[in-house]
Amino acid sequence: MALKVFKECCNNCLLSKDRIVIAKRAKEIINGCVKKQSYFVCHKATINNIEVVCKKFYDTLGHTSQLVRIAERLNSIELVDQADQH
Repeated sequence: MALKVFKECCNNCLLSKDRIVIAKRAKEIINGCVKKQSYFVCHKATINNIEVVCKKFYDTLGHTSQLVRIAERLNSIELVDQADQH
């Protein structure tokens, strides 16, 4: 089973200025992911009750995640379109 990552960032990415939460909360969420060696699941994926890694998190902070690094070593990253996840 591959670790799914969106091919593109969404309009309200947690790591963008247009995020749907305040900057302080965004920082808490990201720091929690880094501390847990995990990753951030895109909010658009959670709406559909699926788990897909945020593209911007993957690109900028994926190296901090043990889970992402393991998936990369196993060649188990699957880039998916947002439209395909409904």
